[in-house]
Amino acid sequence: MALKILHIVQSLEPGGMENGIINMVNLLSGDELSFDVCCMTEVGRMAKRLPQGCQLHVLGKNSGLDWSLPRKLKELLKAVNPDVLHTHNLGPLIYSCMACLFRAPYRILHGEHASLTRTDLRLRKRIQRKLFYRFCTRIHTVGRAMTRQLDGLRLSSQSILTLRNGVDTGRFIPAEDKVSQREKLLGLGADIQLVGIFGRFGPYKRHDFLLDAFADIAVMCPNLHLLVAGGGGELEDDIMARIQKHSHGHRIHALGFLEDPLSYYQCLDLLVIPSANEGLSNCALEAMSCEVPVLSNLNCGSEELITDGKDGIVREINSPDALAKHFAWLFGFDGPNLQTLGANARQKILKQFSLGVMANAYLNAYRAL
Repeated sequence: MALKILHIVQSLEPGGMENGIINMVNLLSGDELSFDVCCMTEVGRMAKRLPQGCQLHVLGKNSGLDWSLPRKLKELLKAVNPDVLHTHNLGPLIYSCMACLFRAPYRILHGEHASLTRTDLRLRKRIQRKLFYRFCTRIHTVGRAMTRQLDGLRLSSQSILTLRNGVDTGRFIPAEDKVSQREKLLGLGADIQLVGIFGRFGPYKRHDFLLDAFADIAVMCPNLHLLVAGGGGELEDDIMARIQKHSHGHRIHALGFLEDPLSYYQCLDLLVIPSANEGLSNCALEAMSCEVPVLSNLNCGSEELITDGKDGIVREINSPDALAKHFAWLFGFDGPNLQTLGANARQKILKQFSLGVMANAYLNAYRAL
């Protein structure tokens, strides 16, 4: 009989963590494993990618602390009767433990998907993690830097497992003709250089850094354009308003949420990740698989993905001015060959970050519980 796993997550709104869950369910559903997914708040736009046979449950969590949720989740657990709860980030773990009345009748594999922020490092959050980690059979992160961070805080008596994200290298492939594709999709000429950013509009993504840096560098780099793709997040309206008022707004292509970003990755010369913190960025994985090099901030998971100067660029991005200087170098006369970086990036993804590598890692983790 297949091991039944219930994923518990806030929602399946677009994001790297959610994409990883859906990839995992599609890859591993079969004779050995079966999956249900529980969304605590809402379904989310990515739910349509779940395979047939995967049951989706929605609890309708209210904002803030919802005291009715443990009861709803307890009833769901009784109905589904999973062998394993796979919780994702701290909120779902807390509610799962409350639903079990702080006993652990289920094996719990708990995943942390982003490096800890200053808020996470405050005493209250550290106490919460230390308390609720006790009920986990195993804890995992999606990057080695995160694993070292959690191990260093000694929040768990057990060692932390690293289960890295993967990407579909058979689908995320380079464009046959980047120039023609860019002209078709965006109406841009062959002399244009295109930098992109993908993801939700949250404070930690630092879209404001990118817009301010572009204002500084746009005159120096007259052929440089920006592509901004993504949807959701508390700053979405603010960022869209800033783009409309931007002094070089005619060179900023705001696309909103993309159901399938592949063709737009293939148009890029560079993907930029100025984020304050990340886990192991799915956007970076997908872009690199398309032979697009990545410029990433330090200390947000990219160091284990990118070898600086060989298959991408990892630099400190602590201000818009710093980002503008990186752009001036990258697109200047003495900058690196972006095509070479992109080709090297795809080779690394093929060897180390394919979906097959990810699936085997998760399968072994489930078997070991």
